[in-house]
Amino acid sequence: MFTGSAISLSTLVEPDRGVRLVRDCMLCHVAKIPSKVSRRVVPCNRASQLQNAAQESEVVGVIVPPDLEDQVPTDLGLLLAINPLKEALFLHEKLCNTPNFHWQDFPSEIDLSAKIDASACVAEKNVKIGKNTIVHPGAVVLPRSIIGCDCSIGPSTVVGTDAFEVNSFQSPRTIVTQAGGVQIEDNVDIQAKCTIVRATFGGFTRIRRESKLDCQIHVAHDCDIGERVRIAACAELSGRVNIGNDAFVGPNASISNGITVGPKAHITIGAVVIRDVQEGERVSGNFAMDHMALIRHIKEISSNRTNK
Repeated sequence: MFTGSAISLSTLVEPDRGVRLVRDCMLCHVAKIPSKVSRRVVPCNRASQLQNAAQESEVVGVIVPPDLEDQVPTDLGLLLAINPLKEALFLHEKLCNTPNFHWQDFPSEIDLSAKIDASACVAEKNVKIGKNTIVHPGAVVLPRSIIGCDCSIGPSTVVGTDAFEVNSFQSPRTIVTQAGGVQIEDNVDIQAKCTIVRATFGGFTRIRRESKLDCQIHVAHDCDIGERVRIAACAELSGRVNIGNDAFVGPNASISNGITVGPKAHITIGAVVIRDVQEGERVSGNFAMDHMALIRHIKEISSNRTNK
C-alpha cells in the first residue's frame, strides 16, 4: 500500500540538467496543480498557474522558469528550470523508480468467498478483493487495485490500467509511469467492457459504495465517483472528474477534465459537459446547459423558422 514517504527536493535534483535549486522542501509527490495528492511539488509555466499553486494547501514547492523566481512565495520550495513540465516529469519518474517509495508491494489478497472466473486475470501482487465479490469472464484486475465486498466486475472489464499521459519530452515518446491505483468500495457493480484507469501521480481513482456502471464506460485517472451514482452505457469521464452522491450520467455523455458534478445532478443522453454542474441541476446538449433553457432555445429556433 501507499507508504506516505517523503524526500527532500535536493535529493532528487540533478544540477547537470541545467536546473537550479533555490529553496529546498520535503515532498511526497511531483504532480500537477489539480492533482489531489499530499505534499506535492508542481510545475508552473505562467504567473496564473503560480497563483493557483500558491492557493493549494498541499503544494509545498514549485518548478518555474527563471523569470517567475521573484513571484514565488517564500514558504514554497523553489526549483528553476527552463521547461518546468519536462523537469517535473523527470522527477516523477525518479520517484516511481525508487523502490518502495510510493508503494510497498504485497501478495494479492483474495477473500475465500470471492468468485474469480477461470478466464479472468488478477495480478499476483498488489490487489485486494473483498468478500462475495465476483470477477466475471475475461475481466482484468491489475496491480494497485483495491476492490471491496459484494462487488461485481463485469466481463472484459479492466481495472487499474495506465492513464493516457504522454511524456512528449522523451524520444521516443513514452506513457508516463503511473504512481497511483484504483479503489472500489463495497456493493459496486461494473458491467461489461468498462475501463477504470488508475491515478497518475499517486492516490486512487475512486468509485464509492453502491455506485453502478453500465457497459463500455471509461473512467479516467484520478476520478472520484460518489456514492449511489448511476452511469449509463458508453459514458466518458475524463481525468480528475468528481461526481457527487446520487448523480446520474446518461448514455454517451462526455465529461471534460477536472469537472465537478454535484450531488443528485442529472446529465442527459449525449451531453458534452465542459463546466461544473450544480447540485440537483439537469443539463443537456453539446455543450451542456440547463435542460429547460436548452428546450426553450430549441423552441425559439423552431418558432423563428416557422415564422419565416
